[in-house]
This record gives sequence, structure tokens and C-alpha cells, in this order.
Amino acid sequence: MPLTSIEKFGIIKHERSFGELESIISPDWAYDAIIYEIYLRAFSKEGDIVSLTKRIPELKDLGINVIWLMPIHLIGHLKRKGPLGSPYSIRDFYRINSEYGSKDDFKALVNECHVNDIRLVLDFVANHAANDHIEIKNHPDWFMHDDEGNFSRQIAGWSDVVDLNYNNKELRKYIKDVAHYWVENFDIDGYRCDVAGLVPDDFWSDLVQDLKKVKHDLLMIAEWEDPEMHLKSFNVTYDWVLYYKLDELQNGLVNAQDVVDLVFDRKMHFPRNALRLRFLENHDQARATYKFGAGSYKPYATLIFTLDGIPMLYNGQEVGDPKHLTLFDKNPINWKVRGANDFKKLYKTLIQLRLDHEVMTKGSLFKIENNNPQYIASYGRKLDDKYAIIMLNFGAIESQVTLQADFQVDNWQILNINQLETFNFSTDKLKFSLKPYDGYILLS
Repeated sequence: MPLTSIEKFGIIKHERSFGELESIISPDWAYDAIIYEIYLRAFSKEGDIVSLTKRIPELKDLGINVIWLMPIHLIGHLKRKGPLGSPYSIRDFYRINSEYGSKDDFKALVNECHVNDIRLVLDFVANHAANDHIEIKNHPDWFMHDDEGNFSRQIAGWSDVVDLNYNNKELRKYIKDVAHYWVENFDIDGYRCDVAGLVPDDFWSDLVQDLKKVKHDLLMIAEWEDPEMHLKSFNVTYDWVLYYKLDELQNGLVNAQDVVDLVFDRKMHFPRNALRLRFLENHDQARATYKFGAGSYKPYATLIFTLDGIPMLYNGQEVGDPKHLTLFDKNPINWKVRGANDFKKLYKTLIQLRLDHEVMTKGSLFKIENNNPQYIASYGRKLDDKYAIIMLNFGAIESQVTLQADFQVDNWQILNINQLETFNFSTDKLKFSLKPYDGYILLS
């Protein structure tokens, strides 16, 4: 059966378009963001905050400037999944799970991030709590019930949690106070909000308005794909549609240039300056090398890092670890998987390219048609008189490609994504030969 919109984490289709409206203002630092999602249990053998803190300089060297840390709070026991339970089944929003460390450890982590010019965004689970949450006996009316009076949840498979009741004003204040606590006491830089569309919009808008009085350049990320969320509450929404389109491309169901067309079509429906989160994997999906292939992932990775919006890596993706990281037990990342250095070199190169050239972060996106759309995706970025041209071969065969461009630039710096070599190139004829799963990034 097809997935529902909720199971796809909220792909909302509106009858109206939001393309003529303006998104809420995002902090300046968000436009240069390279987000790195961390699951503490898997990140190191120790699986704790201290071990992560020691590796912050290593992440800075990779080019990471924003860490999204998955939930670190005390986990529930009642009907927990697996031996350790899901970090999204929270028993106490104010306590740190002892397996991760202490609040002092967390303060030291945030400080180390800031010393290294890295922002830290914390996962915020506002839709539900563990079945044995510390307030469930004291305030049962803070939680949802079915018609028979049993604690309930909208998504039946999430049996380790119960939904929160946003019809209750006390519950709203409690969750708002939780959000303020971690900003005011630990100086975090924002929240990634779990299944944000399952929480009322008016709660988010009220919360964001209050939080930005405490920290004006806070970043709010919605795990949801609803353009309306950009108008009052969220700077960033997930681009699930692109992820699923790339899955179709990998399975031969669509052409390469169809992916570019999709990006432009979706832009028409979102407010101006709405930031979209681009990714090949996250903790809910299969590993990128498993889904897109260890031998064919390069054009997919390059696409994510050369589009507008914000690119994201999930810990271990940068070394090509194909192993799925379960949320319910301990399964550390294999940092020495075969080919790890090659994966890391590609991602470090793409990150550096993005950060070194403002056209790649602030430049507008424009279409470039080509003569081989089945296999070749082509598009460009423009900022003032600076251009970037991206062409990617998603096919298993060598392809000849001619770009249909109406601008004149004859001196280029070119990066080949397979060899990762940069060379200068002078031409006014945009004709190229691309090897399988190869690509060029041209910078004027």
C-alpha cells in the first residue's frame, strides 16, 4: 500500500501557491549551513557526549558548521522498543539520559562547538512522550485518550509513546517552558522539531515568537514539508519530495532532468527565501550507499551540495558506512569501512566548494536544458556576474552532453567529481563527455 502523508512526514499539498509570499527571516548563518546529524549511541564506541566533544575539531575540519543532535533526554521504560529504547520516547524533557552523560558534559559540548564556529541544534520532540512520562500520573489530562479512556497515539505503530494534548493550556505552557530551558541554560542555537506538522501551528508560532526574544538568530527546522510553515514559524522544512524523486531516479522510473524540473516546480509553491533541507539519508531512512550504490552515489551527493537550500549529512555517511543504525540498541558506526577515505574526500571537497564560493550558497538557481535529459541533470547558480554550472551523469554509460545556455562566459574553473581535480578551461561551447556517474562543476 502507498505511504500516507504522515508516514512520509508531512508532504502537504495546498490548493493555493505560496510562491508570491515571503518566508520568515532566517539568521544570516543559515544560508551557509552544512548540517551534520548525530546519533550519540552510534557516533562512538562510548556513545556519550564527552566522546563527541573530543571530535568537534575533526568535524570542523570536514567543514561542518551546524550539528543537529538527536534527543539526549531520559528514555521511557514502559513498552520501550529494544533493550535501550528509542531516544524519541522521552520520559523527562529536563533530564539527560545517563548513558550519554551529564548536563555539565552538554554545556562543555555546546561551548566546544561555539569555540570552533559550529552551531548546535537540538532535537525537540513536542508531539509525544514516553508511556511512563514523569507527568503522566500527575497530569493525565496533558495526554491524549481514546474513546474508552486509554492513553492513545495518532500513529498506531509508535507504541512506545503517547500523544500530548494541545487542547490543554497547561500542557502548552509546559512544553514551551521546556523549549526555553535548553536555549536559556545551554545556549543552543535552535531546534529540529520532530514530526512538526502533528503539533498545532499556533503553538509553533507562539513559541518561536517567544524564543526569538531570548535568542534572535535561532534556527527552527521542521521535520515536515508544508510551505505554510515558513510564514510564521519555521526557517527550514524537509525536502522529502526530492528524496523520493531521487529514489525513483535510482530505480529508473524517471529521467535525470525530471529531478531538476521537480525542484523548480516545488520552488513555485514555497515562499520566497524558504530554506529546504536536502539529504540522501537520515536516521529514518536507509544509508545512502545502500540505497544509491557505493559505485553510483557521487552525482546524488553532488546534487545535494550544489542545489540551493541546506545540505545535510547523517553521521557515518561521510565515510560510506552502509550499515543501518537502529534507534533501539547500540550499533556503533564503522569509521574504517572500505573506501572511507574516498567518501570523505568527496564530501570534504563538496563542502569546501560550497563554502568557498558564495554563488553556491547565495546564488539563485536557474535551469539549463541539455540534449540528454534521460541521464544528465543540468542546472546553474548565479550571483551578480558570477556563475556556476552543474552537470551530472546519473547513467551507467558514458554520455555526450550539450548544454543549452544563453549566457556568455568563456573562462571557467572546472571540478571533476570522480577525479576531484580542478583545472582551468576556456570555451564558449558547452559540450562535454561525461563518464558513468561522473559530473562537472564549472565556476566562472
